Amino acid sequence: VPARAPRGPPGVTPVGTGTVGASPAATAAWLGGPGPGPGAAAAVSYLEDVARQQGGPVPCATGITVFERAWSLSTLSRAGMTLPVPPRLLAGLAATVGPAGTATAPGLPADADTTAVTLYALARLGRPVDPASLWGYDTGEHFCTWPGEDGASVTTNAHVLDAFGWHLAHRAPADARLTAVTRRLTRWLADRQSSDGAWTDRWHASPYYATSCAVLALAGHGRGPAAVGAVTRAADWVLAGQRADGSWGRWGGTVEETAYAVQVLRAARSAAPAAVEAALGRARRYLATMEGRDGAPALWHDKDLYRPVVIVRAAVAAARHLVRAGASGDAFTGPGYGRTPLISAA
Repeated sequence: VPARAPRGPPGVTPVGTGTVGASPAATAAWLGGPGPGPGAAAAVSYLEDVARQQGGPVPCATGITVFERAWSLSTLSRAGMTLPVPPRLLAGLAATVGPAGTATAPGLPADADTTAVTLYALARLGRPVDPASLWGYDTGEHFCTWPGEDGASVTTNAHVLDAFGWHLAHRAPADARLTAVTRRLTRWLADRQSSDGAWTDRWHASPYYATSCAVLALAGHGRGPAAVGAVTRAADWVLAGQRADGSWGRWGGTVEETAYAVQVLRAARSAAPAAVEAALGRARRYLATMEGRDGAPALWHDKDLYRPVVIVRAAVAAARHLVRAGASGDAFTGPGYGRTPLISAA
């Protein structure tokens, strides 16, 4: 980074944190442009902080603050974990939702995935925001992550089903448009389930992540027999994939993938409850042996592999809670499990 930082392309400036596009590379490119400009000192500070945190090499994107906060709060809430959430945190999340939704972080464009998870988290925590911003991502068949997206994301559409499904369950009288879209998303997700019962997605290397997203959405807000059948097949696939040490994983057992498998088994209404409880008991012992151990692999896809530590820790904390809670205490029991805010905003 040059000592006297210059300014990049006209009309492009860093956001308040000093980043351009939540990207160290984009920020460095901006600093490499001609002439000094406002925001340069903050941009230099941002790059120095990122390099210091990572020990030199820097990730593709950082920091992904909205993405991490919304994801973690929705995960912990859905698992039934009761803990105080500062009102300013909820107010900050609510303030990110605009006409086009919300972005993963300041400086990035809004996207349907972060928007849906943010809306769902806010609704569960007692501060619902109208989900109208999501309609701009509707292709008529599914919801794109960004307009013009090449392909489609299973997990984005699962999270959109969560957001719309929660609002449908809490509105009176029922909203015909929300009823229709939840049915459409149920069919779309069920049609993309693999023959073995799993789902895969572009944003994560492991099918356990995509499968957990799809199962949680379908079990909580899916409509009709297609949802029930898809969830049952997914639970059977998870049961069959447990390793001897009680873990789950695509290449080898990991704490993160085990957390997703636990969420699937707790959310599914299995026809084999004894087998589920036995599997969860083995998972509980595995998670106990891994307490305090980090160094798990980076399984998330962007332009490089990365590991959003806050999100992964929230998933693991939720799983540990669910295997401790037992069949009588878990938050996924019964239809519409996502209807009650479970985290106090006091």
